[in-house]
Amino acid sequence: MLPLLLSLGIAYWFALGAGRLSAAFGLPRVTAYLLVGVAAGPSLGRLGLPALLSSAQLQHLVPLHDVILGLIVFSIGGSFSFGTIRRLGLRRFTISVVEIGLTAILVMTGVALMGMSLLAAGFLALMSITTAPAATQMVMREYQSEGQLTDTILPLIGANNLVAIIFFIVLTHFGLSTVSSLSALAVQFFAPLVLGGFIGMAIAVMDQRLSQPVERQILGLASVAVTTGMSIYLDISAIFAILVAGGVAVNASPFENRILKDLNAIDYPLYVLFFIMAGATLHIDALGHMGWVGVVYILMRWIGKYVGCRIGARVAGLSRTIRTWLGPAMLAQAGLAIGLAETLVRQWPEAGGAIQTVILASVVVFEGVGPLLTRIALVNAGEVTVFNLLSQRSPVGYGEGLQQVISHFTRALGMAHAQKAIHPETVRVGHIMRRNVEVLSNRTPFGEVLKMLGHSRYDRLPVVDDRDELIGVIKYADIANTLFDPTLHHLVVAADIATDGDLRLNPEDTLDKAMAALKAHPNDVYLLVVEQNNPRKLVGVVRHNDLLSTSFQLSR
Repeated sequence: MLPLLLSLGIAYWFALGAGRLSAAFGLPRVTAYLLVGVAAGPSLGRLGLPALLSSAQLQHLVPLHDVILGLIVFSIGGSFSFGTIRRLGLRRFTISVVEIGLTAILVMTGVALMGMSLLAAGFLALMSITTAPAATQMVMREYQSEGQLTDTILPLIGANNLVAIIFFIVLTHFGLSTVSSLSALAVQFFAPLVLGGFIGMAIAVMDQRLSQPVERQILGLASVAVTTGMSIYLDISAIFAILVAGGVAVNASPFENRILKDLNAIDYPLYVLFFIMAGATLHIDALGHMGWVGVVYILMRWIGKYVGCRIGARVAGLSRTIRTWLGPAMLAQAGLAIGLAETLVRQWPEAGGAIQTVILASVVVFEGVGPLLTRIALVNAGEVTVFNLLSQRSPVGYGEGLQQVISHFTRALGMAHAQKAIHPETVRVGHIMRRNVEVLSNRTPFGEVLKMLGHSRYDRLPVVDDRDELIGVIKYADIANTLFDPTLHHLVVAADIATDGDLRLNPEDTLDKAMAALKAHPNDVYLLVVEQNNPRKLVGVVRHNDLLSTSFQLSR
């Protein structure tokens, strides 16, 4: 058996190569990291092949695994900022109610018909609610997605997992406990709230005193580790406590999510290790033992998530894009479901083993297809730019790369002349625009215009008519006069205050033309993109940040 540090180093090397290879084939890197873990873990040992990471070594990594999972859950808790909830609207959480209810009912009914007891079916129904935040979040960060679907996913994942944890505590207490003490149930419920609230407030206070990002990174890591350790010591739900800590920290700190942004700068390599460990602990052999109960569980969960999100989004009055693509983005399942199953086995050995087998098998399926479906959903929703998709592929081959390294080294020694940077002319506006655009109807009342502008990430919104043709743009500056004349509020609609959006490009325009428009209008946060043959048909927007980022990458 190799030393643990050497095994991890080799696994990281393979993860790097597999990530690049998966990106070249249009697959999320998360999938590659999981496959590397499967190949490196004990699963191959069961086939008679040497394992790079043994079961004993993985056991030594459990504390690190728990801290990384804590970081992921902390960021999910941070997505519950009151500002975000106000911007999204409480009606968006109607989706959670419908999706959670339908998924739980379908799974419980299906596995009960296959012979599971009602209590066992109830536990499987609770575990089916959970959604893996890590895989979903990693895909969104990899492709730099942005838009209404992206904003919707993480809060709903947090709501799913929170509901699953709470009802798991309740069902365990009343279904398995020999003494139905309400005080014991209250401890399991309120102790994580108190611990998470205290840690979150401590983070918010310290956040004001720390001036360097590295200090806040240390604070975040320390807080997650302390919360996890205290939860283990008190025998309460660590995930519940950390979720609360993240939400309290973001809402109580005057700097809001600054600490989350600082943690994002260091957490990616840790997440890669998390998925290597997750892949190494996947029980591939469980697929052969799950039986028809497992098949029904997987099928019912899939239907419940997809149909529930679609119906919930319709009830909430959300766009067709979200109705279509939210369900596929909510299918990933991993750490929390496994953790709940392991807890159940310790408390209910008689039936917990069968439930754990079903969960382990389903995780293999959902963690395998979940990241890919999330990628497909984000791309088809128009929240990933074509340039971001293309940039996942290696810009040079190994031969060309070696030649460039030698050339650069000789130039550094003064032995060769510098060469001019290459500026690809193939990049067009269509490659870097975002297609899922938040728009206003020309009939939108003034009060609703104010609300949408107040909750939008931008200071302006396009206005379209009943044929989805562009009328103009509403900016904060355009509504100033109406805002201070209350007598006009009930008479004015969006069409009355929209101004012509003169910053219009088409998908075939060059990057140079877009940059020139940026320089001419530096105060506008994005440029409108319309069809080449129909200047009134809005097809997307190009953010200034995307323009500058793309220009920088091409000039290197």
